Amino acid sequence: MPRRSAIELTFREVSSTSRETTVAAGVVVDWIDKTAYACAATWSRKQCVTSYVGNMHFQVPVPRDTPVTVQARVVHTGRTSVHVQTRVLIKSEATGEWQTCTECFMVYVAIGEDGTPVPVPPLEPQTELERRRAADAARRMDYRKQIEEQIQSLPEAFAPSEALTLRFLVDTEERYPDGKVRGGAVMKWIDLAAEICAERYCRYDVATVLSGGVRFYRPITIGDLVEVDARLVLTGSKSMHVLVRVRAGDRREKKPEVVAYGLPVMVSPDGTGTARRIVRWEPMSDEDFLVADKARQIRDLRNATLLSPSPHSGPNEGLVDETQLPG
Repeated sequence: MPRRSAIELTFREVSSTSRETTVAAGVVVDWIDKTAYACAATWSRKQCVTSYVGNMHFQVPVPRDTPVTVQARVVHTGRTSVHVQTRVLIKSEATGEWQTCTECFMVYVAIGEDGTPVPVPPLEPQTELERRRAADAARRMDYRKQIEEQIQSLPEAFAPSEALTLRFLVDTEERYPDGKVRGGAVMKWIDLAAEICAERYCRYDVATVLSGGVRFYRPITIGDLVEVDARLVLTGSKSMHVLVRVRAGDRREKKPEVVAYGLPVMVSPDGTGTARRIVRWEPMSDEDFLVADKARQIRDLRNATLLSPSPHSGPNEGLVDETQLPG
């Protein structure tokens, strides 16, 4: 059976707890994770776990009650990792043309029956475009390493100022075949915590404009006690940057292990197609200033990847033809 390197799935949200008419960013990331996981697992023919969720900027809001197409293709492989490029598309009602809502790079690690990483078949680019995609994926790894170094130097404690913590026992059907909680589910928790934190600060409904950039350090299992800490660390004239840390472990452990960090950017739509101006948040303590400075460095590093578009030949390039999938 030929090894598939591209997959396309369609989703549609008809009901939601969101107060907006658009689909929450966490839900979109969950769709991306489902599609990209299927692509990585099909290529490796192994169970996979999420290692990294790339940065994504929502250029076009994802409307509710509308078919949404998510494309995923393998663009690079490491010894045990599969790098997947994804795009989220909708059809414009006015023109009938495809619109890209966001793009995201996902990295998965193939694991064996004992839960340890196993080698994956190498991807061998055949065309100039495929070689450009592979080189782009490798370049983005350098940025990810720099961002991870900044994240690891952050203080362990989360100051009480403009912060909150969500705590709950994990009980979800959103699992990988081996029972571990899917990365998309964790991303929904990150988005929700950032949303609540930003709304508490600005006192308005908010929406995510930038998400992702999340490195996963360990898996979560059913029954774990999860703590999702969110802290406002930076504001622009209309934006709120929220640092989110996810920790998890046995309910009897007093110090759960770090699972992931995220730095979503939220805005408050004013109903006219623009965002409200936000009251500037002023750091007070030495720790506030340190974290705000780290947040600026992380922002600049990930903006470097967002400002460099991923290689593709057009807005409708790569729509998967089931009869002509690469081997």
